[in-house]
Amino acid sequence: MKTISKTFFALGTVNTIQIFYHEEEEDLAIWAAEEIRRRTLAMDDRLSVFKEESEISRINARAGRGLTEVSSDTAHILKEAVELSAASDNTFDITTEALTQLWHKGTVPKSDEIEKARSMIGAEDIIVKDISTPDGITHKAGLRRRGQSIGLGSIAKGYAADQAKKILQCCGIYSATINFGGTIITPDHDMRIGIQWPWRKTGEYIGSILVRNAAIVTSGSYENRFVENGKSYHHIIDPATGYPSESGLLSVTLVGGSATELDAFTTAVFILGLEKGAALMHERGLEGVFITNEGEVLMSRGIKDSYKPNETVQKYITDNFSYNTKSDRDALR
Repeated sequence: MKTISKTFFALGTVNTIQIFYHEEEEDLAIWAAEEIRRRTLAMDDRLSVFKEESEISRINARAGRGLTEVSSDTAHILKEAVELSAASDNTFDITTEALTQLWHKGTVPKSDEIEKARSMIGAEDIIVKDISTPDGITHKAGLRRRGQSIGLGSIAKGYAADQAKKILQCCGIYSATINFGGTIITPDHDMRIGIQWPWRKTGEYIGSILVRNAAIVTSGSYENRFVENGKSYHHIIDPATGYPSESGLLSVTLVGGSATELDAFTTAVFILGLEKGAALMHERGLEGVFITNEGEVLMSRGIKDSYKPNETVQKYITDNFSYNTKSDRDALR
């Protein structure tokens, strides 16, 4: 087997595609890698909130004032975001952009600013219409209320990774690794994926899991922090409070079939915390690894046997998640 690797910057992160192929498949592998890069860069142009002419920026600029014509990619990801928001009891919500931007300033926002931003949250206010025309289907999207805005930072990488996988499958390529800023899709052979050790340098793992042909995503509170008046604040904001989540978790890693779903639900599960987060994880048929503020490593039964701990880490491993009573934390030990 030969290997081709392509790395490029898009969607606010470094993206890498690695394809394993036989010599006679080289031209196809080269084409597929370049097509993924081209398609991802095109999505960045449409989905980035930081690009003034992107479709998302145009939707935000016209909030409460009508719909904007958008591409099929944008229409599709917005529909998925609305469905995933409802499924997560709105702990994942792409209309939190105004709130997110307040906290990205690196200082604690004023309470009235937080409440104003919270009043603009509501995935149910996202409008997506598919309109039949003589030339085909036209997609339009918008927001119902002025002042609302959307941001796709918590789902765009997953969507792009899923689209990259579809390109590979259309080419008959099944042995490849997609890594879009830590949103990973593994090849059709066993591959061990490390789970970041919170507070350690990137690439230092608390443990690893063996997976095949799956998507893996991690969300953690140990990155993108700032300190004010002796208190540390992280970047995962709970829409219900307007403040960084205090769920008792340091990180959540989920394993499943859709990177789009996992991008959304790692955020949702993190905010929900151990009991409710585990319930949502099981409801969606996902597997996961939770790291608590106390340093416990807790995992679902489906990946327990494939988990390999870093032997220097003090760990607690559970037989299964239990989330029926208030004593669940004790049951997880």
